[in-house]
Amino acid sequence: MMSAGTTRRVATGAVLSALLLGVSASAVQAQSITVGGKEVAVHGFVQQGFNVTNENNILLMDTKKGSAEMTDAALNVSSNLTRRLRVGAQAYVRNIGQLGNGAVEVDWAFADYKFADAFGVRGGKMKTVLGLFSDTQDMEFLYTWALLPQGMYPLDLRSITIAHIGADVYGTVKLQKAGSLAYTGYLGKVQDDNHGGYRYGVQDAGLGFRSKVTSRGGGLDLRWSTPVNGLITGYSFTQTHDSVDLVVNAFRLPFSADTKQARRQSAYADYQASRLRLSAELRRESRDTILTPAIFPRSAVASRSWFAAGSYRLFEKLEVGSYFSHYQYSDKLPVSNRDNHIYDTAISGRVDLNRFWNVKVEGHFIDGNGNPTFARGFYRRNNTSGFNAKTRMLVLRTGVNF
Repeated sequence: MMSAGTTRRVATGAVLSALLLGVSASAVQAQSITVGGKEVAVHGFVQQGFNVTNENNILLMDTKKGSAEMTDAALNVSSNLTRRLRVGAQAYVRNIGQLGNGAVEVDWAFADYKFADAFGVRGGKMKTVLGLFSDTQDMEFLYTWALLPQGMYPLDLRSITIAHIGADVYGTVKLQKAGSLAYTGYLGKVQDDNHGGYRYGVQDAGLGFRSKVTSRGGGLDLRWSTPVNGLITGYSFTQTHDSVDLVVNAFRLPFSADTKQARRQSAYADYQASRLRLSAELRRESRDTILTPAIFPRSAVASRSWFAAGSYRLFEKLEVGSYFSHYQYSDKLPVSNRDNHIYDTAISGRVDLNRFWNVKVEGHFIDGNGNPTFARGFYRRNNTSGFNAKTRMLVLRTGVNF
């Protein structure tokens, strides 16, 4: 007999898959309704995927047998209440292995007041601008890829990287012949996720959670639209204070983990021409965690990741591309260790059946597993016999957006 959680995941997947088929049966156009005399824009998407691997189960799915437990959907609304004030919100649900488990989440919900092009403020739950894709990772129709580079944008961590609760300041400053500079600064906290990959990794290490994870801090993103048409470059920085109460399950020994400075820095560039797109990003993450009582050694880890990607639209309806993603868990350990790196070469093809419906086929050639305690796709709970060093994965994904 299936558990309640499994039943809910299966039911959610079936409902969302049926919705995908129903929506894609006809051309869906962006909708708007009128409420209280104000026009409200309504958008959304539905996606269904299938994954199969030759070795290692990935993303908490039984991919060695082939898995279609890769379904997600969102619905968002937004409206300009005045010329300067805009509000919006997005609800999101996913069933990707054990990620999400069919629970409905609020991806973002905000009020935005724009004083001028050079200065505006937002409050609520806003998308976090970090690197090229953090704030657009819920918009798969923008990309060639079925999966964004997982060394830097892991699907496991989507729920805690897409948004923060707090306040933003933002604007775009014109630099005359030097282009323009867009900036975003923010302060706030990250909402915990009971069905997030980072929790499963910690639990697989034999630890239990006695409290929610608290993460508070802020960040800055600077994005330069250069005088070269189609070329942007940028830099992002975040720093948070993270803490959680845990327990060593085998001994029922409680302890606290406190990271006063968890930092992430990214430098990136993106070039888009009529048919060509080239992207690259370099990121460094560091954290120094103190345990109380000191039952384990103090943990200071600095990880590095980068990717380079290129895509080209061969025909009106066909786009092809490839990327290489490099992730190193700790710069203090030999990078040759398979539990200290993930190298992923992806080759992808995208077919746009119409303006609203696409199909993607993507092959991944993966070397290494990374540290299974930290979410990057590989988990002990569904690889009980251990990990192989090499993984080949085929991803099929189709999505409808409106």
